[in-house]
Amino acid sequence: MMKDTVLIVDDSKIICSIIKDILVSPELHIETAHSGEECIKLSQIIHPTLILLDVIMNGMDGYETCRILKANEMTKDIPIIFITGNIDSDSVLKGFEVGAADYVSKPFIPEELKARVRVHMQNIKIQKELKVLMEELKVLATTDSLTRLYNRRYFMDRLFEYVGKDEEPFSLILFDIDDFKKVNDTYGHNAGDTVLITISNIFKLLLRQEDVISRWGGEEFMICLPGQSIEQAFTVAERLRNEIGNYTFVWDDITFRCTITGGVLQYDRELSTEKNITKTDKALYLGKTTGKNHCILAY
Repeated sequence: MMKDTVLIVDDSKIICSIIKDILVSPELHIETAHSGEECIKLSQIIHPTLILLDVIMNGMDGYETCRILKANEMTKDIPIIFITGNIDSDSVLKGFEVGAADYVSKPFIPEELKARVRVHMQNIKIQKELKVLMEELKVLATTDSLTRLYNRRYFMDRLFEYVGKDEEPFSLILFDIDDFKKVNDTYGHNAGDTVLITISNIFKLLLRQEDVISRWGGEEFMICLPGQSIEQAFTVAERLRNEIGNYTFVWDDITFRCTITGGVLQYDRELSTEKNITKTDKALYLGKTTGKNHCILAY
């Protein structure tokens, strides 16, 4: 398990040693620095969990050190506890103004110092857990839970972004898995889920990073290709169709094939988004009713 790192900064090696002895713990890794300049350099290298910073030091003082740390993208989120003998309101206020999270007065009481460090460590842990949770919620809000592709709502948000970029064309591909109900009826819904996931992974593997891939609904997938004309998009669609048509799916030692049909459109900014999507859907429907397993251009 990775230990949290506390960086103690004081121009007195004796003070650093005393604080280190107070805080020493199996759960903590402790580093020391003896100037503001050393603190800034070391913080960018080890990125400590918490910094204990003396206010009055030779050369760069704690206030300036804190100000520089908070202005740096790499170190701005590291909590800083000031260690100071100046506990008058102006000094304390100045510390908070430059970004300090807390302060401990000299001469410090060991139990108070440990308690303040412990509280901030707990707060840091909670903040990290909240950040992870927010990222998970963001993923849930923008992706399909089964395929991990973007969901329809997120796709539409991105589509509106591209509509506003008048300088470049972009195209849409709407795919549908042919006879998907037969897959579910023959092999079961778990096999159907495997097909959806596998096709999604093939799309992600073959398409560019800037392409937006979504599960449009059921067994349909909508893809946005920024900067691509309809001819380029058709080439991409055919490549995807062929790759999936040649792929052998395996379920419970049974092998089978699936095909997809696609409608391809170069987005027309003279038309509404709804009409563009309807034209793509009509091209797909034409493909489905004229033999399946091919792509149709929408004009």
